[in-house]
Amino acid sequence: MNPFWLYLTLGVGLLAIELLVFQFTTFWLFFIGVGALVAAAFAWLVTDASYIATTGVFLIASIAVIALLYKPLRHWQQKPSGIADNNAVGQKVKVKQDISAEEGGVVSWSGSSWQAELAEGQYEIIQTGDTARVVSVEGIKLYVAKD
Repeated sequence: MNPFWLYLTLGVGLLAIELLVFQFTTFWLFFIGVGALVAAAFAWLVTDASYIATTGVFLIASIAVIALLYKPLRHWQQKPSGIADNNAVGQKVKVKQDISAEEGGVVSWSGSSWQAELAEGQYEIIQTGDTARVVSVEGIKLYVAKD
């Protein structure tokens, strides 16, 4: 296998894993995957490039991508979401794990599992299988009340 196919396969594979498995939460496979794609482009443009030269380009490109994109992507990831008009508020959810005042639980909404806690002023335990109503959203956590 020549360097082009090796690094193209590596880059596409790492990007696919980052997006499909980690859902763009870690970034590290993304950075290395982009570096591998840059190395593949180098190997394609320089047809007689050796593995050593292509690996050098891969390492330099990966470090450059990390240096350029880590802080902006981290800032974007930690940026609070605008939830003022969130469409979850008022919706009914199915409780998948008991929710009490002492311990949060899990609910199912919009085809996904969400962490949930009792809304302010709610003290009654909501048991698995019950239906609850979303009162508010903070980040990726739903605050619910018994329906």
